[in-house]
Amino acid sequence: MAARFPEPRRWTAPEFEGARAAAISDFIAERTAAGGAAYAGAFAASRNVVERLLTATRDLLDLGDGAALIADPELLGAARYLDGPPVSSDDLAVIATVSRTPRRIDATAAAAMARVIRAGIDPERFPWLIATPQRPPTAEERDVAIRWTAGLWAVQRTATQRRGEAASRQEAAVKALLAAEGFTEVPRRSIDSVGDLAPGQYCPEALVAGAKCDVPVALRNGRLLLLECKVSSSAVNSVKRLNRECGDKASRWRGAFGAQAYTGAVLAGVFRCGNIVQAQDIQGIYVYWERDLTPLAEFVRRAV
Repeated sequence: MAARFPEPRRWTAPEFEGARAAAISDFIAERTAAGGAAYAGAFAASRNVVERLLTATRDLLDLGDGAALIADPELLGAARYLDGPPVSSDDLAVIATVSRTPRRIDATAAAAMARVIRAGIDPERFPWLIATPQRPPTAEERDVAIRWTAGLWAVQRTATQRRGEAASRQEAAVKALLAAEGFTEVPRRSIDSVGDLAPGQYCPEALVAGAKCDVPVALRNGRLLLLECKVSSSAVNSVKRLNRECGDKASRWRGAFGAQAYTGAVLAGVFRCGNIVQAQDIQGIYVYWERDLTPLAEFVRRAV
């Protein structure tokens, strides 16, 4: 008879090394097949907005009052990439003392953000703004500045798009597995106790004990399996994705639920073996690989 409260599978370091090597091969094949199509699309979209920004601000000579940002809030995304280095949304909000996600940009906020951006503007890209006196750009200067700025923004947009697509793919794979094992998807809800999901149910991304969980699952034995879907593009990035993000959540959920919940991570991409071992052996995270979810299926079958 199967144990009522079985533990998810634990892996040896050599097993991790083999699995991570296969995941890296998948990652290389995926990126090679994708080519530059995603970047080309992001560049074209970015260039369009950057051109609108320069047109609306008389080639940035009138950026300072922020009026263009009020008239067309989409320009703010491009404006953040005028600086060298670009300023993040969070940093801009803190420095300008404005809301991180305002519903609308009022005159005061627009002027404050424009001042911050104008102060950090890249002189190499926009030499006409530091000329004495200021002058309009030459046609060549304007074209170079637009392409340069669009390229910086497109790199970030492509990376964000890839992460989002990969995370969605992982979540879809996990949900398909659960559905195939007879689990039922229910609407998203906050989960603060084990009973907030009935045995055999799972839901989309939800707050679990105050922290977002990609796929919370109530096993048939009544315990929770809290799954995080993580994609990493580099060994350095794997520390953030797995050991920091998942590790912090695992600690929080252990404090909230004790032995009634397991934290699992479904991985794809590039991870350092030592970081994976640390996640399992020290941080209490059970590891699965997107490329082969068979061990996850076997565990949910045994947890009855």
